[in-house]
Amino acid sequence: MFRLHCRWLSFLQPRTQHFGTDAGSKGKGECLRNGMGDRKTWDSIYSNNSYNGLSHFDWFFSYKHLKGFLFSLINEIAPDKYLGPPMLVLDLGCGTSDIGVGLFRDSHFPLLISCIDNSAPAILAMKKTLVTGTPIRSAHPDSHLEYIQNDVTHLHGFTSGSASLILDKGTSDSLLRSGEEQAQKMVLEALRVLKKGGKLVQFTDEDPDARLPFLEKLGAQPNVIFHDLGLNNGVMYYAYIVTGQS
Repeated sequence: MFRLHCRWLSFLQPRTQHFGTDAGSKGKGECLRNGMGDRKTWDSIYSNNSYNGLSHFDWFFSYKHLKGFLFSLINEIAPDKYLGPPMLVLDLGCGTSDIGVGLFRDSHFPLLISCIDNSAPAILAMKKTLVTGTPIRSAHPDSHLEYIQNDVTHLHGFTSGSASLILDKGTSDSLLRSGEEQAQKMVLEALRVLKKGGKLVQFTDEDPDARLPFLEKLGAQPNVIFHDLGLNNGVMYYAYIVTGQS
């Protein structure tokens, strides 16, 4: 079988980081559980966060906890001393996550980071942060960061085989709350856009017995591996990595 089972625990420290759908206040967690597949739920959450002056909300993990893992993937994708054009990175369902900002700030490889979300308040909040917040300097002069309001199930603005790294941090989980169809559309679009040798990474608390068949059904096999990301509050988290083949 194609499943390579690995463990990756170090980046989950400290354990006080809030994970999953209970991240933040009790009311926020309840709202997320009951309406994660509904855009209005996220619009309300991001509007409230913006009103209360909260600049970032990360579901599962923040950039700080994922930094080492993400750059290990980028190092796998990029050849030594890469001198080509900026590599396309897509953060699907980015919300107000700080992952795009972190990659832009820290990557010594040239990256074109496109953070995509269907929630207008989320995209507006992130654009406002870039304009009015502390200026962010990129580690590479050719890197670029953009925020795009768009449906992640229709990535028509991106050509097939163009993305080096695609991140799905809980977005499939949200869409699955409304049934499999929307989540399937998003994954199929991600696989279409993924370039040969590129990586599609899904961060989720869904165990392999459920997530691997879902990915297999969409044609991701035989190129899926998964990492245990460790336990938090009794919940195991995983990263599923699909390597592009065409």
